[in-house]
Amino acid sequence: MRKLFATLFISIIALSLFAAGGKGHNIKITVRNLPNTKMILAYYYGDKQYVKDTVNLDASGSVTLKADTDLPAGIYLAVFPKLGNKYFEFIVNEQHFTIATDTSDLANNVKVSGSEENQIFYDDMHFLNKERKEGEALNSAMRNEKDPVKKEEIRRNLQKVDSIVTSERLRITKDHPKTFYAAIIKAMEPVKPKEAPRDAVGRLKVDSNWVWRDYKNRYWDNVNLNDDRLLRTPVFHNKLKEFYTRTIIQIPDSIIEDGDALLKKMPPKGELFKYTLVYMLNEMAKSKIMGFDAVYVHLVKNYYAKGYTPWVDSVQLYKITERGRILEPLLIGKKARNINLADTTLKQMHSLYDVKNKFTILCFWDPDCGHCKKEVPKLVEAYHKMKKEGIDVAVYAPSIMSIEEFKKWTDFIREHDLDWINVADPYRQNNFRFEWDIQSTPQLYILDSNKVIKAKRIGAEQVEDFIRHEIDPGYKPKSPPIIHDENEEEPH
Repeated sequence: MRKLFATLFISIIALSLFAAGGKGHNIKITVRNLPNTKMILAYYYGDKQYVKDTVNLDASGSVTLKADTDLPAGIYLAVFPKLGNKYFEFIVNEQHFTIATDTSDLANNVKVSGSEENQIFYDDMHFLNKERKEGEALNSAMRNEKDPVKKEEIRRNLQKVDSIVTSERLRITKDHPKTFYAAIIKAMEPVKPKEAPRDAVGRLKVDSNWVWRDYKNRYWDNVNLNDDRLLRTPVFHNKLKEFYTRTIIQIPDSIIEDGDALLKKMPPKGELFKYTLVYMLNEMAKSKIMGFDAVYVHLVKNYYAKGYTPWVDSVQLYKITERGRILEPLLIGKKARNINLADTTLKQMHSLYDVKNKFTILCFWDPDCGHCKKEVPKLVEAYHKMKKEGIDVAVYAPSIMSIEEFKKWTDFIREHDLDWINVADPYRQNNFRFEWDIQSTPQLYILDSNKVIKAKRIGAEQVEDFIRHEIDPGYKPKSPPIIHDENEEEPH
């Protein structure tokens, strides 16, 4: 028996999973020795399980799930709170069948009637359990075996087990090609990397990245991207996550190119398209890798703002597109907007564009911010060190404060020797907080001599490393630049 391994969530998003249509469903479930108890019907969606319904077994341990609408195809779970949330899974593709089991072993004692899908599914599960036990025994023997000859024999036997499993999976897809379970098995099968082509003497005929590019381009070959049923299994999300976060190169241009290529393979009105686009946007919204907001902006401009997201209501759509509009001028590679603020005299104005140094560190901070009190002194130390070594750098430091905090601001400047361009807008007459998306402090940007954004929202301890690497590309930073922000973007 298996225990539910993740919390069951009640769906709060409008997935339109249970629209009317078809001839309806009639599924009888019986669990012997479990009378008059609650059963939760749940289903997979992406990487989570959602509750569809809560029903009660009768005195004989039976319940009939019946309605004049079809249940969307997918893998469902019958969960029993009385048994500590133990459960068994079953496939819904056919809409009329019966399942019977008992409490001694919910999953292994399942008997199915009227469902080819579930018969194949459970026959395969029993087969896999048998082979898994044999594989575990061989692995245990391998760990304990000292004789290299015997270890090699065990290794060959493990390969035989793998071969048997692979052959059985191929048999199922060949003998039952039209079943949903065959589509699931096929989707789970990874594509095999090919060897790079070579000439007659063994020299590569292609560049060293050919194998990876070929694998990436064929990654989805075994997945029917027109089949929304796969979304209601654990398979699709895992493949998507592996592809989006590990298979493609993790730089904005590559993520954009390969993400667009994947979306183009899916019907825009399908659930797989919807799920994939939302997943991509959320990954970029919560990313701590500098520059990934460029992918977020791309997705907003090219999908959300162009009518590809009819499931998003007008209020949420406005928030998302407005967020993209705010972020776009702040992307790495964009020329920074000018800022013109008063210094501590509140009379003398200083413009960001008047700073002519090779590098400008733009530091948005607040004298009443606890995190700023830790980070700004680190930046001062790095700044003084770089100036002493002759690096042409300046700091333009707008303070996010009200007039009531004026003394705190000037006291902090004196106490920590902030001998750079200290400016503020205590009467809130300037719009720079909104234009620069200052939602938390401190926020640090690095600009070049043309005021082009080279780095953003990094930690004070990363500033010197970044500038030194800009001066000398051979310089090895202590760590890659990441977003240094206590607040995370909210997924959309």
